[in-house]
Amino acid sequence: MDGPEGLFEPLFISDEMDPIVSAHNWVQKMVDVECAIARAQGELGVIPADAANEISRLASTHGLDPTELGRKARDGATPVIPLVQILTDKLPETARPWIHYGATSQDILDTATMLVVKDAIRLIAQDILEIGNLLGLLAERYRLTPMVARTLFQHALPSTFGLKAANWLGGVVSASTSLERFFRNELVVQFGGAGGTLAALDDRGVLVGERVASLLGLSFPAMPWHTQRIRIAELGGALALIVGAVAKIANDIVLAGQAEIGELSESQGLGGGSSALPQKVNPVGSILVNACFRRVQGFLPVLYGCLIAENERGAGGWQAEWPTLRDLISTAETSTKRSAMTLRHLVVDEAAMLRNLELGRGNVMAERVLLRLSEGMGRSAAHELVRDATRRSTKNQSSLIHELNQEAVFRESLSDDERIELFNPLSYLGSAQIFIDNALSQWQSASAGWNIIAGGV
Repeated sequence: MDGPEGLFEPLFISDEMDPIVSAHNWVQKMVDVECAIARAQGELGVIPADAANEISRLASTHGLDPTELGRKARDGATPVIPLVQILTDKLPETARPWIHYGATSQDILDTATMLVVKDAIRLIAQDILEIGNLLGLLAERYRLTPMVARTLFQHALPSTFGLKAANWLGGVVSASTSLERFFRNELVVQFGGAGGTLAALDDRGVLVGERVASLLGLSFPAMPWHTQRIRIAELGGALALIVGAVAKIANDIVLAGQAEIGELSESQGLGGGSSALPQKVNPVGSILVNACFRRVQGFLPVLYGCLIAENERGAGGWQAEWPTLRDLISTAETSTKRSAMTLRHLVVDEAAMLRNLELGRGNVMAERVLLRLSEGMGRSAAHELVRDATRRSTKNQSSLIHELNQEAVFRESLSDDERIELFNPLSYLGSAQIFIDNALSQWQSASAGWNIIAGGV
């Protein structure tokens, strides 16, 4: 069967990510590492060249059952032990002593994990690129589309939907910085041998490790990191930041899609129907992104808890990382993929945005009126006057300008044209256009790096 299996798993593992984080691929990567070690050692004369060639022929995992490896792993707390035994049995007698030579189980599985992570980040990069480009288009297209800015769920000031989209874009740029840095600097092999000294390889250990890294397309770290799990925790944090950034977008879309607001909605063509209510178009994309965010919050404590590893080999933390990291990777990519899909089909109701802005009958302009009146009558007196006018506006269901026009000081200090302009929301946007431009500029710079990671130009 293509794609993830099970009742709930497909919700959090995309068809594209499934082969990357699958058990079969993880086993394949472990075999790739064993073959790379043998090849490097053969080239450097650490093991016989003929043995290295025989081991390299094991590159295909055909016939290896990940589930059976997992069951056998119960005896040694790692699937590498049964894997090495199976591979050894496939070799001629003369080559058997040389497989896994000088390495330890953690070298194999940690390095395999980095190979999986590398491919996973490349896939996530494609989503990040699409999300960033879509948000950039929204920010540009709607940079002058008026809407109300809401603070603590209440109308605050006039704003634009373009600025809201730019704010989302800025969050994605900031959140993705950590993952980009990880991709460029932290995709490294693990190669320290049984105790982190590579003693079995005499003085050639580092040379072997550097060659292994080169063969696998990874970097060679300054030293082994068997019990320094900062890289894994950092990866978890970097992924969580991205999930948080797209979940912020999803949450805003859900809120803006309430019937009483109606500013944003997901396209009806994406599904979202209700089993009981035929009139509903549920925001399923945003719902799944929010579900991913909640799952990720549970994964992080596990990875951070593994930071304390005992002496030169952790007693249990390493094992706890494996399924947690796999689930975190797949969940993070699901969140970015669903976010991109949602933004691709986002329905923007400009009329609803304007209608909601006008719903407050001009009260969103209270700050501007206060600042203008303060110039002539002082801030305290102006604050009291405007506050009382807003309260009357709410009580009487009248406009703020109507209530202020009852005050002589307001009528006498401003001309008719000045009073009308004072309530023009598009002339009270401050630095909104600059902020939009800044976000677009940031994305232009960031997208170049993500294009490279995703395999683009």
